[in-house]
Amino acid sequence: MAIKVNLESIKIPVEIGDLKYEIDVTDDKYEGFIKNFNIFLSKIEKLDENDAENVVLLKTMVKAVYDELLGLSAFDEVYAKMPNIAFVSNVLINVVTQLMEEMDDTVTPKNKMKTAVKKTVKKK
Repeated sequence: MAIKVNLESIKIPVEIGDLKYEIDVTDDKYEGFIKNFNIFLSKIEKLDENDAENVVLLKTMVKAVYDELLGLSAFDEVYAKMPNIAFVSNVLINVVTQLMEEMDDTVTPKNKMKTAVKKTVKKK
């Protein structure tokens, strides 16, 4: 008898309105994205939202994050449907928050199970 295990997709589907994307969550892509996203967050904290140049810079930075996470032209597609950088930024934060929750849910139960299996095996 053979043990058969189905492989799960390493892409997480994302829908923003009627737009559909997939996030590649291979270890390298996900870790790289989280690192870059944290750099992005530290940079936007320093921006003055009343300065017009900073609004343009914010738009450029948000576009880079969208395109890294969801693919080239993702920002342009979302911005075309919702032409307000504050709203588009909030959507991005929402997607990243849900992505992190999904990754935690995916990884955490398996780690708990591995720990439980190890404890059970040690008892025998």
